[in-house]
Amino acid sequence: MKVIAIILLVIIGVYLYKRTQRLANEENEKEAQDERAENEAVEPEVKDVTPDAPAELSSSSDEGASIDKKLDIEGEVVQIMPEPEPEPEPEPEPEPEPEPEPEPEPEPEPEPEPEPEPEPKAAEVDVAWANAKLTQAIADTDAATDTAAKYIAMSSTVAECYKQRKQAEYVTYGANLSKRYTALFTVYAAETKTDNPDAEVKGIGLMHMSTLLNDNGEFDAAIAICKTAIKHDVSDGTVTGFEGRVTRIDKAKAKANK
Repeated sequence: MKVIAIILLVIIGVYLYKRTQRLANEENEKEAQDERAENEAVEPEVKDVTPDAPAELSSSSDEGASIDKKLDIEGEVVQIMPEPEPEPEPEPEPEPEPEPEPEPEPEPEPEPEPEPEPEPKAAEVDVAWANAKLTQAIADTDAATDTAAKYIAMSSTVAECYKQRKQAEYVTYGANLSKRYTALFTVYAAETKTDNPDAEVKGIGLMHMSTLLNDNGEFDAAIAICKTAIKHDVSDGTVTGFEGRVTRIDKAKAKANK
């Protein structure tokens, strides 16, 4: 068996050697054929290229000539065409006129001081029922031109109504003077204190008026008169003063509302 195996190996080795040698020879022949084919292909290319060289040179010269002609033509065109006129410079925009300065607003005129409200006047009523003393006091009040004279005359009117308060006409007339009399008293007291701070302002007239209002059933108005007197620190000539009078009016009001 060993001998047979050795023989087979020898045969295989010989076969492989011959086969390798044959393939090598074929490869060498193929390379030689390829080289010959390449040489044959290169030769005609050289022959074709060589005669074309003058043509390229001539074409180059033609191109140069054409370029020169183009340059000449362009030069002529440049010489023939007139130079463009320079664009006119834009006119400068006019400067905006300065805005006029606003005129100063006139200073507002000082408002006039409000005139003192006119003294409220009593509605005109028929006083045919009035006695001579009341009629004279009413006339003196209307004729007075200054605060003091008017206050004294109206105080006399209120005093006469107070004295005659048992008659309804006097009570009603006197009570209707309450607003006029209170306003007049306020002005009179202020002027008197301004002229003479030590002067005494009497409150008898306010006491008479509060009584007339109380008798007329106007309790709140009567209390307001008393508070005006207290504010100005005047006396009604009684021990309890206007404070005690307010208490008595409150009691009369409560009794009337029952």
